[in-house]
Amino acid sequence: MTLARPLAALALGLGLLAAARPAAAQASLQCRTEPAAAVLGHPLHWTLTARDLAAPLPSFTSAQFAPDWLLTDQQGASGSTDGHSEQTATLTLYPLRSGRLPLPAVQAGGGRCPAQTLDVAAAANGEAPLQWRTRMTPARPYALQALRVELWAIGGGNLAWTTPQPRSAQAQIAPLADTVRTEVIDGVPQLVQVFAWHVLPLQAGEVNVDFGLLRAHAFGSLRVYAPPPLRFTARALPLWWPTDGLIGAPQLQLLSAPAQLPLGDTTAWRLRLSAPGLDRAQVLRVANRWDAALPAHFGPADVQVTRAQESSAEAGDTWDITLYLRPQTAGRLQAPALRLDYFDPRTELPATARWMPPLLTVVDARPLHLAIGLGGVAALLLLLFALRAVGCWACRSWRERRALQAVWQATDAAALKQAWLALPARRGLPRAATLAQWLSDAALTPAHPLHLLAERLQRHLYELHAMPDFPALRRAIHAALASRRRSD
Repeated sequence: MTLARPLAALALGLGLLAAARPAAAQASLQCRTEPAAAVLGHPLHWTLTARDLAAPLPSFTSAQFAPDWLLTDQQGASGSTDGHSEQTATLTLYPLRSGRLPLPAVQAGGGRCPAQTLDVAAAANGEAPLQWRTRMTPARPYALQALRVELWAIGGGNLAWTTPQPRSAQAQIAPLADTVRTEVIDGVPQLVQVFAWHVLPLQAGEVNVDFGLLRAHAFGSLRVYAPPPLRFTARALPLWWPTDGLIGAPQLQLLSAPAQLPLGDTTAWRLRLSAPGLDRAQVLRVANRWDAALPAHFGPADVQVTRAQESSAEAGDTWDITLYLRPQTAGRLQAPALRLDYFDPRTELPATARWMPPLLTVVDARPLHLAIGLGGVAALLLLLFALRAVGCWACRSWRERRALQAVWQATDAAALKQAWLALPARRGLPRAATLAQWLSDAALTPAHPLHLLAERLQRHLYELHAMPDFPALRRAIHAALASRRRSD
């Protein structure tokens, strides 16, 4: 009986072991890549499949694949089928160089995928490998000398590129326009995608420009490439050249400058100065030195310096200079030339650029104002004389109309005579005492009808009784006098 119990326990243990062996045999971890042939810049999908593993699949970071691979995506899923648990993880990787590239080993619970090496082709079947070239202008720059750097992508005719963002700890970098052009490469014309930047080395010595990763799309599919970095040496400036001096020929543009100015007014000259690496202190030094050289008759001046809103990478750092002037004397004023000293990298010698300001005409408006004032007084006097003459004419016309009305309304020969004599024979003469004097003063021709009418009126005056033709005589005299008034 004592022997039967150990035998039963042994049989039970062997049965449990036999039941556990199939379950352990079903746990697995598989790692596969797709497509089977990896191509530089093309996506590679690395899929991990775990079956009946108690531990979860590991998560990966980009650092685990650098610098050979770029991890862009990582997706996972889990579930169960027919009583078996499954886990999957799919990683999207981009090979950044051609040749034999390793993938790390994967360990999850009791499952393991050993490290593997993939052969990455430089290009897909039937395609030419992508080539990279860099070009610098000038080829041997000085420190603080602006240069143009180009990165050429050769052989990617069907790719739509995204402009890269290069970095450098030793230089300032500003993007220029991308272009596509045809270049002769190894004796064969090829279409080249050209990326360009404006680069300014900040110090002498080695300069590293890392172009980063270039992304492109081909028929909707992403491509990622890692062009080689650019390394060059920036030459040191001569020891005799000041550290804050200008490097390369500056560009000076006149934005506005009035040609004429009234004396006593303030004007402003606005200039735009551009040069590689130009800073505010350099601009102020140039502007203040020029301000100090202005003659005294330009009056008190003030200088204002601001960074230009619209500056291009080709022009370098751009600043706007505003010089305020208030001339103290009238005449044609000529300011001295603005002198800009710089180091010319082409000749490796100092050079000077000069800008001649425009001629400024200052007008003293005081004599003109005096003349305008005197002219205004004269015009006012003429206006008063004219108003007086008009008034006199109106008054005289009113008196003549009243006199003619009195002639028309005369009831006898005496009243008619007095109304006649009230009319002036000529302007400026006193009133006549008799009709004969009136006719003499009027200087009428002998044939004028007023002579005969005067004789008829005289007969009426000396007749003792009224004559029946008086109304007709009155009308005739009124008509003759009115006609003579209109003709004067």
